[in-house]
Amino acid sequence: MAKKYDPDGPLSSVEDVFATQVAMGKSQAAAFRIANPRSIQWKENSVYGKASLLMNRAKVQRRVEEVKAMIRLRALWSRDESVLALKSVIDEPDRKSDVVAAVRELNAMHGFHEAQKIEHSGSITSIERRIVDVQVKDGR
Repeated sequence: MAKKYDPDGPLSSVEDVFATQVAMGKSQAAAFRIANPRSIQWKENSVYGKASLLMNRAKVQRRVEEVKAMIRLRALWSRDESVLALKSVIDEPDRKSDVVAAVRELNAMHGFHEAQKIEHSGSITSIERRIVDVQVKDGR
């Protein structure tokens, strides 16, 4: 006989792992696959549907928020703290160059800089060739 779902009962192990993974930034589908390894063989739509149903449970939502709160408490240095530290450098700089550096860093943190173009010269095939050579020598 199948167990009846208890909305006020304790979290199942699947619910707890799922909630923890979602709180840590995984997608609902990825979190569901981690929490329920058998689902790796399921069709995508089945995983999405089950993950959505799980996320709609109030006790799972509460657990996600609890884990997120614990993560925030354990963070050694938050984004807000970084911004405040850089703002204090701007407000009371030791040198004028400190202000420029702090503003540059704040702009980078908030995505206010142009996309960087990285140029590469040389042969990528030589890098690939070395990897292949090492694998052949090691018998892989």
